[in-house]
Amino acid sequence: MTIDNPADYWGQLWTSGRRYSPLSEPETAFLDQHAGPGRGRLALDIGCGDGALTRHLAGLSYQVTGLDCTPAAPALAEPSDGPVQYICADIEAPQPPSLPQRAFALITARLVFAFIKDKPVFLDRVRSLLAFGGVFWVVTPMAARLPTGQASTGIASADEELLTSRWAHARFMDVGDLRCYALRAWGDASTEKRGR
Repeated sequence: MTIDNPADYWGQLWTSGRRYSPLSEPETAFLDQHAGPGRGRLALDIGCGDGALTRHLAGLSYQVTGLDCTPAAPALAEPSDGPVQYICADIEAPQPPSLPQRAFALITARLVFAFIKDKPVFLDRVRSLLAFGGVFWVVTPMAARLPTGQASTGIASADEELLTSRWAHARFMDVGDLRCYALRAWGDASTEKRGR
């Protein structure tokens, strides 16, 4: 799905009361397993929305930066017990967003990848921000599992191949119509599926 002005599009939906798939226990358990405890390490939550995942990462003791293209979503975020900051910037802007750090142990993109216009550029940008040994966490609907009218909000097999082919380790697990990926850039190439 291509959105010409993401800040306006998402801003209107958030301010109108629209909410999206909540975090589930199987999803967070799989994330926790692959991300591990934060121990003060840095995390970047791309497309943070109302901060649900951002707060979860703070609860794991990450220092989290929530990034969203519209200020409307993070403005709805509940307070966090951990160190969280929100930045309004577009990850797809021609110039990379100005971030307080440059090397993140964990980068997340939940319900975001299907809407990225230039996916190869996005993936290159993510890799440039990921610390050595870091994890890129992606959650996305699979287009083939969605009703025909909603298929554009998920990814097709070609997008999945693009997403996973650039990583040495690609682990994934299905949670309903969502697929959760834990991607690492370093190590021996391997792919593993865990169904749920």
